[in-house]
Amino acid sequence: MEKSIASTAFPIQRTQSATLRVALLTCIPLLLSIVFFSGQSLRLDEAQSLWQTSRSATDILTLVAQDVHVPLYHELLHYWRLFTVDSVEFARLLSLLFYLASVPLLYRLGAMVYGARAGFFAATLFAISPFMNWYGNEIRMYTLFTMLVILNQYFYIKIMHKENSAWLGYITTALLGVFSHYFFFINLFAQMVFFFWRRKLFPPGAFVKFCFTATVVVLSFLPWAVYVWYQGQAGFAEPVLPIPDTTNLFSTLAQFLFGFQTDHINTFFLSLWPITLIFLFLTLRHSVRLAPETEYFLLTVVSSVCLVFFISFITPVFVSRYLIFTVPALYLLLASLLNNYPPRLAVILRAGMVMLMLLMLGIEIVNPTTPVKEDYRAAAQYFTSHSTPQDVIVLSAPFTVYPVEYYYRGATPVETLPQWDQYAHGAIPVFTEETLPSEVPKITESHQNVYLLLSYNQGYEDKVKEYFDSHFAQIESRQFSEALNLYVYRIRYDTPNSQAVSAINER
Repeated sequence: MEKSIASTAFPIQRTQSATLRVALLTCIPLLLSIVFFSGQSLRLDEAQSLWQTSRSATDILTLVAQDVHVPLYHELLHYWRLFTVDSVEFARLLSLLFYLASVPLLYRLGAMVYGARAGFFAATLFAISPFMNWYGNEIRMYTLFTMLVILNQYFYIKIMHKENSAWLGYITTALLGVFSHYFFFINLFAQMVFFFWRRKLFPPGAFVKFCFTATVVVLSFLPWAVYVWYQGQAGFAEPVLPIPDTTNLFSTLAQFLFGFQTDHINTFFLSLWPITLIFLFLTLRHSVRLAPETEYFLLTVVSSVCLVFFISFITPVFVSRYLIFTVPALYLLLASLLNNYPPRLAVILRAGMVMLMLLMLGIEIVNPTTPVKEDYRAAAQYFTSHSTPQDVIVLSAPFTVYPVEYYYRGATPVETLPQWDQYAHGAIPVFTEETLPSEVPKITESHQNVYLLLSYNQGYEDKVKEYFDSHFAQIESRQFSEALNLYVYRIRYDTPNSQAVSAINER
């Protein structure tokens, strides 16, 4: 009897201990957000989210349909801002909550597949990830997207384990997922490929139920697809993306592990990829047979990244943040990989991986030249303290008007180049070098100085600067963050306002 009580108590104690450890793990991104991330300057994509969700719920649908995203996150953010404090910090908190919820969910998924130790290691990597912490504090849909993918994969594997009760959760997360990001369909595509590849792993009747799920998802998504097609403007306000090469491919995988680093650090990690591939090859050779779940996670990462890579030769969409849904599977693969090593070596490798990621997280936080940092707040403050009503602020690319106007409250007029009214119906006008001689005078006439802020190079930044350099006298330049540069030019000395001021002084 005493043995029975003891054996019952031991699993309970282990469960409580695991719960406590995961809870403490979840506190890491929360503390990082409070101390480092939440107070950062608003970035371009975040400013666009705030601008879109400040409209009515129905207007949000129209604005998002003209963009390259789906509306679930924007509608949630809209009501979140209505019922909480409307500030950058609280808007970021919504994304952080999805991120915090994903940590125990990933632990649960990993523990179900590989055991508690591997699940905890994967959740640890997820909690300290420089990449995930960055987007866990951004006013965008990426943490919601990631959380729904983790849940969807959890129910998918439960179905593989022949648990019939998982179907409702799977269908629900699939429905919500396709409205969190278009790339959720890639997650479903990987599941479809794996199902047909390893069909015998699934219970009888699974094919019919997957067909039913696909029908429900497609019919639910079809009205939105028709609405987007009817709007006919999807992507017109988005930055132009380059066609990727193999460097982008490996750089994206490096970002998933080490976050956003300078070119020197990225070059170092990229140089290690041949060694890493040899290491993985030897490890996989050492393992006699991959578990079906490992095959599934591997297929999810490889097929998703490769599919988006090749699609980008037709329509460039290869952006690491769009592929964020593969990060949990990547960390689970790393956890399973280290399970193949002797316990002592596995502990050393796990500790080394955690220490390296923490180091990269620290560098990402403190380095002022971190590539993704955008200090539009400092630029707007500079305009407020230096520009006058006789001057003009010119922003290029045009969509950078969103973060600048969020912070700027001065009297200097703000223009974009090419000229664009974000409140008007229609796409951003196409830049042509031939129109500069006629467009710039319209913007600068009757003004004394022009404050030219260049960021998000869309292929014409150099041409814009060359034109201003060749026609006006540059009197100042300043860099607020990586690729966010201000150039001040003297346009004229005899503006009507300056003449009036001179006349008053003479009296």
